[in-house]
Amino acid sequence: MNNPLSDAIGIMKKDWKLLAGLNALYLCVLVVGAVLALISPGLQLSMVRYVGAETIGGPLTNPSGVTDALAVMAGGLVSSFLLNTLGMITIPSAVLPIWGPIIGGARFFIWGVAYVLPLEGVMTPGELIPQYLAIILEGEAYIIAIFACVRQLSVAAGHMEAGYQWMLKMYGAAVLENLKLLAVVLVLLTASAIYQAFVIPVLNGML
Repeated sequence: MNNPLSDAIGIMKKDWKLLAGLNALYLCVLVVGAVLALISPGLQLSMVRYVGAETIGGPLTNPSGVTDALAVMAGGLVSSFLLNTLGMITIPSAVLPIWGPIIGGARFFIWGVAYVLPLEGVMTPGELIPQYLAIILEGEAYIIAIFACVRQLSVAAGHMEAGYQWMLKMYGAAVLENLKLLAVVLVLLTASAIYQAFVIPVLNGML
């Protein structure tokens, strides 16, 4: 029986140049957002207020115990995987593959503006530093989900000359294959949710 996680890693190795290119692209988008925030702190404050959260995982919280931390972890995972990945990237992109890269660009730009630099009265440097690993884990998960969408688009474009029916058949096969990538996405988002719920509160108390 095939291991979905192993299959997903094999897909990523096969098209590693595409994945690396997407990482570079969205890193640039993140940096552009951060530079704009540096130039205009008012823009950063407006973006944080627009999003309604001090961190990528939501409002800055310090769970009072294991039960609270588990609730924060579960809520974060539901939000990041079911809503932000499946609801906003994977499912819409099965119909419109270009949607994934577009929503990804918007998300990383917002993160760059709102969450890369400290902001007086909102996020101190000590509170911000632990958030960077969460940004890396969750950001990479979204990039892999977008990577799957771009692969679908490239398959469709590569089989257009073979006829509409054949293109749809190959596109459907690519969609099913790319669903395996969700295994990696889920692992990364779970790690991010655990880190944000259990580790960040401890680090905030130390920094």
